[in-house]
Amino acid sequence: MKRLVLWAASAVVSCSSLVVVVGGTSFAGTPGGATVVNAHLIRAGRAPSSSGQPCQNPCESVNWSGYAQAAARHTFTEVTDTFVVPTVTASTAGREFAADWVGIGGFFPSDPTLVQAGFQTVVKKTGKKTTVHYGAWTEILPQAEDPLDLAIAAGNVVTVTVQETAKNVWTMTVDDVTSGQSGVRTVSYQSKGMSAEAIHERPCIKGSCDAFTDLATLARTSAVTFDPGSFSETPPGTTPVTLPLLTSALPDPGQPKTTLWDIAMTADNETTVIATPSDPNIDSDGFTVADGAVAPPAPTV
Repeated sequence: MKRLVLWAASAVVSCSSLVVVVGGTSFAGTPGGATVVNAHLIRAGRAPSSSGQPCQNPCESVNWSGYAQAAARHTFTEVTDTFVVPTVTASTAGREFAADWVGIGGFFPSDPTLVQAGFQTVVKKTGKKTTVHYGAWTEILPQAEDPLDLAIAAGNVVTVTVQETAKNVWTMTVDDVTSGQSGVRTVSYQSKGMSAEAIHERPCIKGSCDAFTDLATLARTSAVTFDPGSFSETPPGTTPVTLPLLTSALPDPGQPKTTLWDIAMTADNETTVIATPSDPNIDSDGFTVADGAVAPPAPTV
């Protein structure tokens, strides 16, 4: 499947932005219920805005909900977050998907690069039978996602890290804290490094990845808490210095200013909000995403 960032037209029109579809994952078989669908990069026919911004802040996207930390130039070298794998709360006939991940890049219209890792929930209902599969994966655009041979189960605590360990060398790790198992993949990849994000997503599930016809139906799950999360701008190969993921700007005047973007997910009609992030918690390192248009409470720790 394709992991995209696709902005709602209302946000796009307001800033005349280029719409970018930037990545994806699909899981239905093995390992961990994974079947790969080729990834694609799709650009809609609108010119980039002079500001280079993807949307107004807060943003609306038809497939992402969460937060993105962004800067005007290459800066991010690591992002990490911890999740509790959600449980499915309802299902309808057919297949539904939800993915939770962290990544570097892919947020700005000018950045087609994205390196990411996470896990996905796939629900299939046929008649009275409902099956749920979880799978861990990594992905770098424009390649398809690469499943990890790692068992994931609802309720497990999972920590996901994407880090540039040497120049243009990225290590993606999914640690299942509950089971004690880990999946790791290291790749050579040149990223623009302009953003770091933690996202709850409904991915693209068809090879063509048309903007509005190929997105999955979002699986309805328990709220997903991302906490604690952090990012780093430390040069690769040195000891990372991390900051809380939801810090709105770096305190060091010698570092580039970063901007925190709040993203809600809409249905294909671009009006109905189907997933909403909470405010940041008091430590600026955690938030929760819940189904629907009402923002859930922020994590208390």
